[in-house]
Amino acid sequence: MRHPSDHARIGRAICAVLALVLAATMSIGLAAPTAHADDLDDQKKRIQKKLEQTKRDLNESSKELNEKAAALEESRIRLADARAKLEQTQKDLAAAKKRDAELAKKLKTEQQRLADAKQAVADGIARLDQQRAKVGEIVQVQWQQRTNLLPVAVLAKAGSTRDFQTRIQWSTTMFDAAEAKIAELERLQAELNAKRAEQSAIEREVAAQRAEAAENLKLQKKLEAEARDHAAQVEALVKANQKAEAAAKKAVADDEAHYAELQSEREKVEQRIKKRIEAEKKRQAELERKRKERERAASRNNSGGGKSSGGGGGGGGNSSGGGGSGFIHPVNGPITSPYGMRLHPVTGIYKLHDGTDFGVGCGTPIRAAHSGVVAEKYFNKAWGNRLVVDHGKVNGKYISTAYNHATGYTVGVGQHVSQGQIIGYVGTTGWSTGCHLHLNLYVNGSVTNPMNYL
Repeated sequence: MRHPSDHARIGRAICAVLALVLAATMSIGLAAPTAHADDLDDQKKRIQKKLEQTKRDLNESSKELNEKAAALEESRIRLADARAKLEQTQKDLAAAKKRDAELAKKLKTEQQRLADAKQAVADGIARLDQQRAKVGEIVQVQWQQRTNLLPVAVLAKAGSTRDFQTRIQWSTTMFDAAEAKIAELERLQAELNAKRAEQSAIEREVAAQRAEAAENLKLQKKLEAEARDHAAQVEALVKANQKAEAAAKKAVADDEAHYAELQSEREKVEQRIKKRIEAEKKRQAELERKRKERERAASRNNSGGGKSSGGGGGGGGNSSGGGGSGFIHPVNGPITSPYGMRLHPVTGIYKLHDGTDFGVGCGTPIRAAHSGVVAEKYFNKAWGNRLVVDHGKVNGKYISTAYNHATGYTVGVGQHVSQGQIIGYVGTTGWSTGCHLHLNLYVNGSVTNPMNYL
């Protein structure tokens, strides 16, 4: 049986463990999970897929955000695993304590049974001794009186029929009494043997229960140590998780600031393109006005005689930049992130991915999607190396394309480029998580889905 001081020590240890778990749970604001090893493995796989999707969907997100998000998820997995282990250890410890109480109760009952059995054996020995004494007295009397010759004495000494009958009756009574005492002695002996056997069985059971209680005590001490270790791990991981969460929140805030800069840069580009479109429209309008003036002047000059054989062609019309009306893919590679609104896998915020990402290696040649004139070439901390090509009016709409994150470009501002001409090489400059080309396409100065034209 465990000493009362052991119970007190165990109680204090359990209280300490529970206090640590409660503090850990409250500090992180999460309920202790009940996930098992298989559940944690599945969770790790889901998280890994989510992080891979994050990388595909948000090539323009900061590397730090993805790294901090991955660190946070890994921290959460470790914390969940530690909490699950602590919870299981607590269950095992509670079961061991319950078993200890059951064993203590059962041992107490068996000890009482053993005491009763010992008392029964002692009482049996006393009764057996008394019976042996009685049998001994009878035997002694018979020996002294030679009762084994009594039948002969009866026949030899009987003086009358009445005396003879009295002697026979006396002899029968004496023999019956002796036989009854001996039978009782044998019964008491058998009963004593049975009680001794029962006592031995109870003693073996008590010994087995004490051994089991001792092993259970060892198990409890082991579980108490494990519970303390797991609680310490939970406490440490909670702190680590809080740090990872704070770092992830900062990275998210930084990424939001980056996205705001991307939006601002996109708006500025759109404004510059629209200004160029307006300038082109004015230029075209001026060319049209001059053409009409020439036609009116020619009409006045020819009003007096003959018809002019030359009409003066003007040369305005459609400024498409040549090369046909269709656009081509600037690189040959898979689309890793399409244009459109999507839910940020880390921040949970909807954002516009304002272009099409082509997943190709760094150094891959970038070709002009359509003929046009290089309008802008500069470095931006978000987009890295950028190149903007104005393609003029294509099928009634003014189109421009922007090529981002390149290692560098082979053409300069004001230079005319032909469709399919190499204009630069794929890179990962600016806010980029890997080698890829981010292609923007602007229609009448507003960003749109490039794949509607490619």
